[in-house]
Amino acid sequence: MRQGLLVFGRQATEADVRRRFGGLSMLDRGVRTLARAGATHVVVLLPASAPALVHRLPPKSRARVDIVRWEAGGPLPLDRNQPVAVVLGDYAHHHTSLTAFFEPGPGDGDLVIQAASATRPRADLRRWAEIDTSLTQAQLGGGEAGDAVLTGAFMCGPDLGLADLPDSGQDLVPFLAAQAACRQQQVQMDEAGLWQRVTDRRTARRAKRMLFDQVTKKTSGPVSRHLNARISIPISKLLIETGISPHLVTVLFVMSTGLFSAYLTADPSTYGRLVVAGVLWHMAAVLDRCDGEIARVKLQESQFGAWFDTITDNLAYFCMYAAIITATRRLHPGQPMYMYLAVSGVAALVLSMVLLYRYAIKTGSGSLQNYLVGFREHVPEDEKGWLYRGLERYAFLTKRDSFSFMFLLAALTGIFDIIYWVLVGGLHLIAAGVLLSQRKMLASYPVHPAPEGPAKASPTAAEGQS
Repeated sequence: MRQGLLVFGRQATEADVRRRFGGLSMLDRGVRTLARAGATHVVVLLPASAPALVHRLPPKSRARVDIVRWEAGGPLPLDRNQPVAVVLGDYAHHHTSLTAFFEPGPGDGDLVIQAASATRPRADLRRWAEIDTSLTQAQLGGGEAGDAVLTGAFMCGPDLGLADLPDSGQDLVPFLAAQAACRQQQVQMDEAGLWQRVTDRRTARRAKRMLFDQVTKKTSGPVSRHLNARISIPISKLLIETGISPHLVTVLFVMSTGLFSAYLTADPSTYGRLVVAGVLWHMAAVLDRCDGEIARVKLQESQFGAWFDTITDNLAYFCMYAAIITATRRLHPGQPMYMYLAVSGVAALVLSMVLLYRYAIKTGSGSLQNYLVGFREHVPEDEKGWLYRGLERYAFLTKRDSFSFMFLLAALTGIFDIIYWVLVGGLHLIAAGVLLSQRKMLASYPVHPAPEGPAKASPTAAEGQS
């Protein structure tokens, strides 16, 4: 899918277009969602009363944007030989749902409409009957046509004449209804439910909640999913409405909290000081989720952001390790074995970082956590021995969320040596695992063709962007 059309109705108001939730207006969110779903050319159809300002898209999208007014008339700047993915402007979608719907294309039909069951209460929904009531119960998943609702997403074939929509004198839904009466159509029932019509503050809150329900990655460890997320998501919901960028969240909250924790750890002379250090270090891991959550909801994920987050995380780790070495010297001044093991831990940490960064650079990923993803996906199952399977099963223990939680528990006991042995032992195990697996990881990584260059913006797009 290359072409996307975002349609705000002829009677839409400025408030409808500017309505914000999750840090973006409906206009910005619709454009970014279409671009993220695969559109390299997005046409926005707006009424005269609505603002045409589209804020700068993330570089990752490489999408060109054209702004067109209903009142201007004339054909839309669409390629009449290609299908068009269409989204109604007053609907918010998660991009994964649209990607799954748009990828197959229109198939044998001229019009494919995404519909959903009306059993879940949603305010002010458009019924399927507005387009057609001739579909059978089997086509609508066993329900009556009038019981199904539109999700605001359509896939239109080249012969549908969508470019002539402004001159038809009709809004999108009546236009499609007229076309559906004489053309072949299909219906695809939505099961994911990752959409919401946004008409007021209440439905905007529902849409925001729906998007935040999808921010946790499948690769996240159990501590991150079941504990940290319960704290980070409410914080992210508050921060995202302030307009703060994910990078600023990293600098102001994650780095400052982690570095202050390291400062306290360097002198664990009192129980209270050690406990505060443990709480702050765990909170740094919680807040480390916030920058990613905000970036995913605002569709601002980028390779630079991934690298920035990785480098700042590693800086905090090095500072914490230096603090633990300093504290060890203070607590065990006459026992050099502690320092020898700590120095070997530094060597293990440096070796691990070199190998992980080498993999990240070769694969084009800015996150060292993708090493664990590649470990599961790229190494063939028949090449994984008992050692590989053991590393794969317990790799979550090497993640920041797991270590931070163990650090917190150890700090609560008041026994600093537990933190020391967990860190030193963990660093040696990580280095061993990376050293044993990195050659096979690099050999198994699939080679992808170079990405296409960014599309050039048209004059119309330049006028609509800032």
